[in-house]
Amino acid sequence: MPLSSIVLALIAVTAADGPSSGTLLTYKGSMVAAKEAGTPSKKMLELNVLVAVADADGTQKLLWTLEESGRGKWSWLDHFGIWTVAAKRRDEGSLGPALLYQREDGKSIVPLFPPLFAAEAKLERGASWSEGRTEFRVTGEKNVFERECLEIDCRTPYGHKRTIFVEKSSPLVVALRETVFIGQGEQHELKLELISARTLAAEETAKAEDAFAQGARLKEVLHHNPRTDLVEFEKDELAALRTELPKLAEAAKDSHLAPLVAAAQKDLQDQKGRSGAVTALREAAVGKPTGKFKLLDLAGKEVGEEVLKDKVTVLHFWAYRDTPLEEPYGQVGYLDFLLRKRSDKGVQILGVLVDDKIIDDGARRAAAASARKLKSFMNLSYGILMDDGTLLKQLGDPRPAGSKLPLFVVIGRDGKVVEYHAGLYDVKPEFGLAELDAVVTQAAADSK
Repeated sequence: MPLSSIVLALIAVTAADGPSSGTLLTYKGSMVAAKEAGTPSKKMLELNVLVAVADADGTQKLLWTLEESGRGKWSWLDHFGIWTVAAKRRDEGSLGPALLYQREDGKSIVPLFPPLFAAEAKLERGASWSEGRTEFRVTGEKNVFERECLEIDCRTPYGHKRTIFVEKSSPLVVALRETVFIGQGEQHELKLELISARTLAAEETAKAEDAFAQGARLKEVLHHNPRTDLVEFEKDELAALRTELPKLAEAAKDSHLAPLVAAAQKDLQDQKGRSGAVTALREAAVGKPTGKFKLLDLAGKEVGEEVLKDKVTVLHFWAYRDTPLEEPYGQVGYLDFLLRKRSDKGVQILGVLVDDKIIDDGARRAAAASARKLKSFMNLSYGILMDDGTLLKQLGDPRPAGSKLPLFVVIGRDGKVVEYHAGLYDVKPEFGLAELDAVVTQAAADSK
């Protein structure tokens, strides 16, 4: 997936040079397509950054929250965080805020900038330097929002990358315009402007720091994978949220984290409702015979329930298309790994492409072609069948309950449902789909 990032040159700056501890910076901005038929789509954002610590060596610990609207958005878990920005070196381990931009053919991640700009030499009119393939030049001075700023032009071999307005008396970034290319080279313009900077009382800063630390611990408890636009919590995670969110809400009261905690509480209520509905579907499915069904293979040939005979089968209901190629496509690789590991135990995996349009021959051929491309790209060894939604409904479609595909249904050799799991499994690279693996291994042992 293409990434757009703000590339900073590095310099040692002292804490006195930049915003002091307790400074709350608020930026507003937009991201707009340069060329688009009709009215260009616009994504709006607001970024709040509290400087919690400003060390003498220039290192800043920043507590950030992000609001975004239009063209997709992250879950609330990716709308806040702790960001360490080092002055003397690039801090690759600190994941800062980023926009999620939904394109027609997929999604792009657009990381945002730290609020400090650093340079290898004194910033003054005419100064220039390079870092990697990026050329920097101070092109002039400008009054921006009643702040005297230096205008810095940044270019790559492909042309203009960004223009940054930096306060003359400090490394504070006051405004920015960036050229962003996403998708198939679609040009967009990202604008960010500092609209306020105010100093909080020491006790307010300390309270906010405690709240963000508690939020970071909550992410760890939930095993949150950063930059995930859809988060569906498991039963134990919902229980943890019910316990921990009230504590976080109390800690975050009157801080810039408070609105996000309110959004988290609403999401918890919504997910509890969805979880209850999906649990009911699971209870209705497990232990029941699969029944008769008709699917199509990618050549259009009918496939019935006989495909399950003498096998422990995992039916993986999903879109199975090559474009937009977006998560959770990565999990099919782990599914294939599971198959290679357990096929000698009488386990098979069948991907089930769900599309109600495949009753039309043209739509079926297009869907099949897309699935073949994905199968080739991912080097999948398991087969893919097509369902117009009939089998999915028969087993329990989780979508009307507010959940999303994928759906994993494990069927024993006796044709009865052993497991029904809506949504993604947790994956650890060294173990793969361990939870699903345990289910199919037990099912294979039970039905020998």
